[in-house]
Amino acid sequence: MSKSILRRIWYVALPCLLLSFPLAAQEKLTLAEAVTRALESNPDLAIDEPGREAAHAEFKAAGAGYLPRIDLEQSYLAGNNPVFVFSTLLTQEKFTAANFDLPTLNSPSPEDNWQSRATLQQTIWDFGRTRTRREMAGLGVKKADQAHEEHIQQVLLAVIDTYYATTLSRESLETARLALRSAESIESQAKARVDQGLAVEADLLRSRVYLSTAKQQEIQASGRLENAHALLNRLMGRSLHEAVGETAPLIPLEIDLPSEETLLAEQKVRRPDYGNLKSELKEAELAVQSRKKEFLPLLTGYGTMEMDNPSLDTFGGNNWSAGITLSWNLFSGGSRAAQLDAARFRLEQKRRQVKAMESAMTLEIRSALIQYRAAGQQVAAAQAAEAQSEEGLRILKNRYEAGLATMTDLLSAETARSSARTSLSEAIYRQRLSYAQLEYVAGMLSPSSPAVNLK
Repeated sequence: MSKSILRRIWYVALPCLLLSFPLAAQEKLTLAEAVTRALESNPDLAIDEPGREAAHAEFKAAGAGYLPRIDLEQSYLAGNNPVFVFSTLLTQEKFTAANFDLPTLNSPSPEDNWQSRATLQQTIWDFGRTRTRREMAGLGVKKADQAHEEHIQQVLLAVIDTYYATTLSRESLETARLALRSAESIESQAKARVDQGLAVEADLLRSRVYLSTAKQQEIQASGRLENAHALLNRLMGRSLHEAVGETAPLIPLEIDLPSEETLLAEQKVRRPDYGNLKSELKEAELAVQSRKKEFLPLLTGYGTMEMDNPSLDTFGGNNWSAGITLSWNLFSGGSRAAQLDAARFRLEQKRRQVKAMESAMTLEIRSALIQYRAAGQQVAAAQAAEAQSEEGLRILKNRYEAGLATMTDLLSAETARSSARTSLSEAIYRQRLSYAQLEYVAGMLSPSSPAVNLK
């Protein structure tokens, strides 16, 4: 076997061996594992829980209107106001015939009173006001849950994007390292040929410029990979400096897509943001009902138990009162009518928002399908280009060694090979991400969906 053939084998095998060592030492990290960690520890998702608990507490508070209200008051009063003294003596059950003396009535001696009062109030009939408030609070719970589900899908999409971006960065780094080793090989060959008088000095200078560019590209690729690791760690709720593990390689995939009609039907059922808007529409309808009920009367019952003591260590008078109140505001300057009109306008606004969102969601499905199909075509084209660039580089290396090609030809072929490899990885990345985006716009993205469990 000739030395030139052995040298070519060594130049091809050496970078592969160098790249295999660090990768073999890393643990595997599947996309499903990354998603599980994100759902457990993502710092952005943790923000939602207090808001959901608050919505449940508000729902509980809205039901308080069905229960009685009990107030306890404790007060101390003193003075010589004739009316105060007269009423205090009566409530303390200390009023006597002597208190009818006119000078005593007009200029009484000071009196004091410790008063304890317990009041119970119960709404008997409010024409559905409490029921409406409770329904609106229930919608608040539903909206909080839907907002959390939407947030989960956003985090899932971000994890999928970052996971594959990490793989893309790693493969770009591998390509950059292979390009660097190839550039070193080309520089070595150029130097040898110049020393042998088979090439001009300009070939050596061009090869060294190309080698410098390859080193810079490797540094940039290494930085992108480090940044992708940090972002993925953050999404998983881990320290930014922790080892991520080796993400799955970017391999072309073939998936049978549901029909556009099926996706549109699923979208209206599963999209949490659409569900949230529908809940807001229902809230607007309830707001109109609530404003109408403000024109109706309110029937309440009350009862009061009172104890009046001249001092803390003696027992004074006791009394009670009970009754029913019908309150009905007949005129409030037109404010309630204006508020009802405002609620109706907001309801119409929500109805139009729902129609606009349905139109936008239909477009999102169509665009996502087009992007996924285009990404699949790009993968096929990139695979063909990558194979052709490999074969073209091999042929030009042989021709250059035989003196039948220039250094410019060789460097152009090497650049084309690196670009083709990068383009293929990027095309596969876009294909996988576009499928995840299709599931996202359809509201189907979840830890168990195909986008997370693709092989």
